[in-house]
Amino acid sequence: MAKNTLQELYLRNDSCRDRKPHILALLTSHMIGMEPGFSYLKKLTKEDITLRMAAEKEMLKQFPLQELVFLTGNDDWISPAAVHDQSIDHFDEIFLPILSFSLITDILSLNEKRPLVQIILKGLLKGKRVTALKSGGDPFSQYWKLKGMDKGPDLLKRKLGQHMAELKMLGIRLIDFNEQADFAVQHLKKTVITDESVRFAHLNMLDEIAVPKGAIITPLARDTAKELKIEIILL
Repeated sequence: MAKNTLQELYLRNDSCRDRKPHILALLTSHMIGMEPGFSYLKKLTKEDITLRMAAEKEMLKQFPLQELVFLTGNDDWISPAAVHDQSIDHFDEIFLPILSFSLITDILSLNEKRPLVQIILKGLLKGKRVTALKSGGDPFSQYWKLKGMDKGPDLLKRKLGQHMAELKMLGIRLIDFNEQADFAVQHLKKTVITDESVRFAHLNMLDEIAVPKGAIITPLARDTAKELKIEIILL
């Protein structure tokens, strides 16, 4: 009850209600081409959003950054290595304009060693909405037909279809190229630090707790932290 009341108070006083959505687009290459992703990103530059992009090293070998700026119409780029926990908190949503086979596989296998996948997994675990343009992984997409790559065996198509279904079950929103995605800022359920959280930290021999920006700390948690000499650090 107390936790729910705190959540309601936070949402009632949330100052981000009318601000521009901050979107992080993560780019990788694909054997069938990246044109739908590039075109969609160009359309997004006309939306009332703040769009920042990051590309994998392999993609930068194929496309120099200046060329990517031209292809996407966006010059706001960041290195995947520079995207850490705190910066993920600053984004409202993660967008995947190019769903390559390897990216799909690595997301489903929770391959945290791949920087792009680690960002995606952290985003999902932090409650961020993740949206993907499904043309890269949908064998029935018109784009595949235009490329002459719609003639594969049924087993392969079923496997790809199963992978797409699993992405949806992970909470990833899949959209069509012609679909206008709603990137409005979502009100996420904030982390609540309770007395139990502080005592758990104490049992694990921690003398400080780093909590994300916007977290709700209960009065009892503050008292317990003071009693146990545990510092609560707001990131």
